[in-house]
Amino acid sequence: MARHDMALSTAALVVLGALGAAGCRNKPTHRRAGDAAAVEILSAPVVPDGGAREVAEEVEPNDADDAATVLPLGGTVHGKIDPEGDVDRYRIDVAVAGALSVMVDPHDALDAVLEIEDPGGTVIARSARGGARIREGVPNLAVTPGRYTAVVRRAVPPAPPPSKRKPAKRPPEPGKPAGGPYEITAAAVAIAPGFEREPDDDRGQANDLIAGDTGNGYIGWSGDADVWKVSVEALSARNALDIELSAIEGIALTLEISDGIGHPITTRKGPRGGPLVVRGFVPQVPAGAPPFHYLTVKADRSNPETAYQIRATAKLIAPDAEAEPNDTPDTAMPVPPDRKSLHAHWSTGDVDCFAIAPEDAARTLDVSIDTPSDLDLAIDVLLDGKLSAKVDHPGKGAAEKLVVSVPAGARAVIRVHGSEAVGDGNYDLVIEEAAASP
Repeated sequence: MARHDMALSTAALVVLGALGAAGCRNKPTHRRAGDAAAVEILSAPVVPDGGAREVAEEVEPNDADDAATVLPLGGTVHGKIDPEGDVDRYRIDVAVAGALSVMVDPHDALDAVLEIEDPGGTVIARSARGGARIREGVPNLAVTPGRYTAVVRRAVPPAPPPSKRKPAKRPPEPGKPAGGPYEITAAAVAIAPGFEREPDDDRGQANDLIAGDTGNGYIGWSGDADVWKVSVEALSARNALDIELSAIEGIALTLEISDGIGHPITTRKGPRGGPLVVRGFVPQVPAGAPPFHYLTVKADRSNPETAYQIRATAKLIAPDAEAEPNDTPDTAMPVPPDRKSLHAHWSTGDVDCFAIAPEDAARTLDVSIDTPSDLDLAIDVLLDGKLSAKVDHPGKGAAEKLVVSVPAGARAVIRVHGSEAVGDGNYDLVIEEAAASP
């Protein structure tokens, strides 16, 4: 009988033990033995197990509810997708409300898909990260007492696009095996302080995040969303928040910021495999709204093994510093008339807009940015919403400068943007204004 020693969860999840399934059919036997500091990546370590674990075998056929193999909490079952269209169903009996971790470790050429069905048969979580031998799972699924079902199947690759070339006259290549063995493990888990508590996909179930503290969470399955609630009641008009999300290898994180009544303020998408940073965000509390902001974390794919960290840090914003959100011409930050330069910050996915108030006389704007050596930035100038001039010298650290004529009464917006490459740094925007030549 195979033995398997397995990583069950993360630094924040502790195995509680089996909750039920005693005496059930096919029960496997087992035994147990300045700016805010950068946010660090939190990875999932192996939970100490005290020794190897007995691994039971699935009992075929188990492709229907009444024939599902029992997977007790704290247990592991060895299964196999054979033939390729095989579907394996596992019964998980939950005795008390809490959080459930289910992990599938495929072997050989198997690209597995894991789905979790609730007691009514509805799929409530799905893990399909893609690729042979890639672990699939859900790390902290909220459950109530009842029977849940884990379904394991082979991922069906998309059909290749039709070729316009005539097929070569040669014998077809033998098909490559696409099924294979795997181990599936289920465990009840406890949520450590500072970690999200599922379900938390709306404002009514949001996790509290105190400014200055760090929260931890998972994009645990396809479509998972985590909502964090930050109080802004104690912040003054000159206070801003620096919001940071740590990187998770292979996925691109998205942060949505909403006010206390749920109206979206801004959305930022980070680079694949990189951190997401929003600096200098000035809270906006509408009249009659509660003094909270909601931070919703999403991603383009799941990762049940590595948790992200989220931190919101309050700071005073200087009179010559950029204030977010200013990602669009409509939300552009007004440039104070007595300022010729502004200190700003750019990170991947950011767009910074700065508005120059209209004047009765025509004038000329000389605009430049001192691009940091590790960033590739560009400048656009919009007049009354229409693009009038732009400059983008390729390469990191390239100096960007342009001169544009602004007609009388026109509203000018300077827009600074960058490449999609991973980047994060400060820059200075310099604006020289002169009367238009006759």
